[in-house]
Amino acid sequence: MISFNAFYYEPTIFIFQHRSKMKIEPESFCKREWGFGGEGNKLFSKSFCPRPRLQPTMIAVVAPAGRISREKFEAGLACLRELSGEDVKVMPHVFSEYDVGYLSASAEDRASDLMAAWLDPDVTALLCVRGGFGSAQLLDLLDWEALRSRPDMPVIGYSDITALHFGMAAMGAGVPVAAPMLGTLPEALYSSYTCQMFQALTSGRSYELLPALEYGDFHVIKPGDATGKLLAGNLAVAVTLCGTPYFPDVSERILLFEDLNEPLYKLDRYFTQLEMCGVLRSCRGLLLGQFTDCAEPEELEALFERVAAKVNGPVISNLPFGHTYPLASL
Repeated sequence: MISFNAFYYEPTIFIFQHRSKMKIEPESFCKREWGFGGEGNKLFSKSFCPRPRLQPTMIAVVAPAGRISREKFEAGLACLRELSGEDVKVMPHVFSEYDVGYLSASAEDRASDLMAAWLDPDVTALLCVRGGFGSAQLLDLLDWEALRSRPDMPVIGYSDITALHFGMAAMGAGVPVAAPMLGTLPEALYSSYTCQMFQALTSGRSYELLPALEYGDFHVIKPGDATGKLLAGNLAVAVTLCGTPYFPDVSERILLFEDLNEPLYKLDRYFTQLEMCGVLRSCRGLLLGQFTDCAEPEELEALFERVAAKVNGPVISNLPFGHTYPLASL
């Protein structure tokens, strides 16, 4: 079962050198930190000041990027309404007549939906329908000062939603939550690991982020200790924000990247850009998820080892985070 009932806890990561497990303890969204290291690659998060759940609760469904098919939308909406136990509000431009087929609506309409949902006092979480492309087009259109009036608003998604998540982190507004989106909820239900991790994230209780059996153990590329706020996202999308006001300061962050269908040389290009922008040496640690259909495993590991040499903190790969299931919610 997936629970959407407690989006008021943002975990902290601690990375310690010699462990093979990752423990996550809930923390107030505004102080989320993670760490890894110690006796066995243990990745976990710790809580200090949990917030009470707000009433009434409502999930707003938004489409800040690509267009979703009506079939996938209805299937996902049915799952959400059955499993969440909360009211659902579908924003008006999730489906609209727009002449660019890969976008759900105009940038102005998408930004308007997101603003209205975020500032609605009854709404307690925003769930994106899908990724694709388009989130970055909203960043200059959002009233960030108004959004900061609700600093604990969770925005749930991944893939292209990375642009929105990184912008939120840079502007100090809301809480990025990398987790299944509406269009993939039916598929997520077939993965017990995905369901368990999503439920653990939203429960407000301590939990360990364990390796997924389908992927195998975590790979410790560079051991070390680190503590920091987690920021997870798609590598190709994240690098497009370099040099803009929407790429956050990562000096107190542990970064987690994944990607899909990107050839090895492009991944190398993206990491090189992060290196040249000072991101790799500034972050406290680097986590690497699934890089599906990108290259052979040994080629990826060789690239990751070269990247790890540029990172001051620890580096761990093969986390269950990417465009395939099982998928950890972070």
